[in-house]
Order: sequence, then C-alpha cells, then structure tokens
Amino acid sequence: MDYLFLISGIVILLLSGNWLVKSGAELASHFKIPPFIIGVTVISMGTSAPELFVSLNASYNGYADVAIGNIVGSNIANIGLVLAISAVIIAIPIQKATIKLDFPVLMLATVLLFVFMLDLKITRIEGSIMIVVMIAYVYWIIRKLRKDKIKGIVIEENLSKKRSPVLLGIIFITSCVGLVIGSNLLVEGAVGIAKVIGISERIVSITVIAIGTSLPELTTSIIAAVKKNLDISAGNVIGSNIFNILVIGGMSSVIKPLNVNPAILHLDIYFMLGFSILLGLFFLPLKTHRISKLEGLFFVMAYIGYYVVLFI
Repeated sequence: MDYLFLISGIVILLLSGNWLVKSGAELASHFKIPPFIIGVTVISMGTSAPELFVSLNASYNGYADVAIGNIVGSNIANIGLVLAISAVIIAIPIQKATIKLDFPVLMLATVLLFVFMLDLKITRIEGSIMIVVMIAYVYWIIRKLRKDKIKGIVIEENLSKKRSPVLLGIIFITSCVGLVIGSNLLVEGAVGIAKVIGISERIVSITVIAIGTSLPELTTSIIAAVKKNLDISAGNVIGSNIFNILVIGGMSSVIKPLNVNPAILHLDIYFMLGFSILLGLFFLPLKTHRISKLEGLFFVMAYIGYYVVLFI
C-alpha cells in the first residue's frame, strides 16, 4: 500500500503542478498582469509547487527529515540530473543576467541555509529571514524587467484559448487541492516505505521524493534538449533552487521549526554547496556563456558519485 501511495502521490503532484502553472498563467493574463511578471512569479514558482507542498506537508506533520531532505535533494538533482542531462544532449547557453544576479543569489541562499543549519535547527525567525530575502529578490527582478522592458516566459497556447475566468479559477483551486492530496500520499508512502525497508526518512526524501518532485523539470528539459530548443536556460534551474531554499525552506520552518538531521549537515549540504560552486566555475570563462556536453557529463558522474557515497 505504501508503494501505491508513493506512486499515486507522484502522479497526482505532476498533473496538479502542470495544471496549476497553466491555469495560473492564463488567469493572470486575463486580469492584464504583465507577461514578465507572470514569468517571474506564476510560472517559475509554479514549477516548484510539488516540492513546496511536499515539504510543507512534511513540516506540518513533523517529518523534518523529509522537509529538509526534499529541498537539499531536489537542488542537487536539478543541477546534477536535470541540467546535466540536458547539457549532455545539447550545450546549454548561459544568460549574462544569470551569472550577474541569479547565481550570486543562489550562493547567498545556499550559504544562509548552511549557516542556519549549524545549530541543527532552523527556527521561525531564520525561516522568516529566508522569505524576506526571496521577496527582495523577486522585487528586484520585477523592477529590472520593467526597466529593461523584457517580457518573461508565457504559455502562449493557453493564453490564446481565452477560457472563462470562472473555469480557470476552478482548475486552479482543484490543482491546489490535488497538490495537497498528492503531497500527503507521497509523504505518507515514503515514510511508510522507509520504516518497512529499514532506511531513514532522510535517504528516501533525498532520493525518491527529490527525484519524483523534480520530474516536471527533468522531462521538460530533456524534451527541449532533444528538440534542440536553445531556450533551455540554466537560469530556470538556478531560479528553482533559489525558490526551494528561500521559500520552501522558509515557509516549512515558519510552520514548524525544523530539527536538522546531523547527516544532512555533515554530508548532503556539502554536496549541495559543491554542485552550486561547480556550476559557477563552469560559467568560466565568461566568453563562452554555455555549459558544454563534457561539463554536463561531469555533473552526471558527480551525481552518481553522490549516490555511491550516500549508500556506503
């Protein structure tokens, strides 16, 4: 039954997250919200909805290892799996804005999370600080986009359908309900499996849950890479990682202070730091502005290496 809960939870999360993004973007467009704001908020944050609901659910129910492990594991998977596999298929172009703004914010968020973990507890005050940093980051992006008159990502096929706001509202609310149900099934299933097999909740959350909640980004990136769609951006992965730390980590600890598993502090967080730093090094030299196939392969090997260390 636990395996059924786990699989059902992942499927419901994927479907609900997809419809949340689509209905949210179309609804925002209907109310004349500028496209670049939709791109920065509804779409970019909506893709992290599965991670958000899983960690919030885990925090509320007292599964701190799942809440934190999902964040750390998803961030590692986003770089070592999602971005890496895409780069192996086709070299990923890097935007200057990603190097100048997004990456420094990612490092700030990562260091903040590491510092807050040092006493083996993330408090409500520390969670609030992370949320404030995220608000400031989004505000800065919106100001810059408005100033530069750059339009963000919009789901054109949805925006052209002109569906009723009432219908869109129903879809949006139903998607949120689906995320709640899916996250509950996934967390309960994962915790149940951990108890039966005799492995820790941390291991299950960092592996199965983290990869499961990252499937939307993984499938989208692979399809785009196979089609040689050069719109694939490292900025999307970095933005997702920033959201995972500052919003998901912040909100989870505000709901209930999170006790940090020493194993996460002594091992997993260093891999997350290492993957982020390595990504920054691969941005050099700045003249190339891309992540090559060889660098992508290196990330994949590093990700496999992480799993080897994890299960030793």
